[in-house]
Amino acid sequence: MRFYNAMPDKNTAIDKVFKWVVDIVVVAMLAVFLMNYIGLRTKVVGNSMAKELVNNDEVFIDTLIYRLKKPSRFDVISFTKQGADGGSMEYIKRIIGLPGETVEIKDGRIYIDNKLLDYNKDMEDIVNPGLASSPITLSYNEYFVIGDNWNSSEDSRSGTVENVREEEITGKVWLVISPFVRIGLVN
Repeated sequence: MRFYNAMPDKNTAIDKVFKWVVDIVVVAMLAVFLMNYIGLRTKVVGNSMAKELVNNDEVFIDTLIYRLKKPSRFDVISFTKQGADGGSMEYIKRIIGLPGETVEIKDGRIYIDNKLLDYNKDMEDIVNPGLASSPITLSYNEYFVIGDNWNSSEDSRSGTVENVREEEITGKVWLVISPFVRIGLVN
């Protein structure tokens, strides 16, 4: 009696097609699960985050990560702000100031706790410091955010956005998924 056959059976064409279909179904189900329970997909509006993100880029937002850890400096986040009219607006910006820090923009540059922030040194000076023209001290659950294209961005410097509270953060933007030529990780 023989229990082991050194030569496996040859797969028939039907077996190969069936295995291929099962693989596609499993991958599709995994993608649907990820998009519905771990992340969101949204479209970038405007160029306030250019060159990193530009108008009409579709991005994937990890909604799970900030349940496991706190946001970090330079994370690109998605957050929602309630408007005065009761509506809400979704933004995508970069975290610059962390809870407990003091943020100020002077001489066209960002200062954290009176120390020059080593960020975007090659960029032109910030023309409008807005609310950050005087020191802003962040509370225990607030973040200061700014667009990478800071002279064309509505962010924590403006009265409509201001500081972002932790509960307003939707998640971390980490992947450009469309258009095809821009697919890649967000830095």
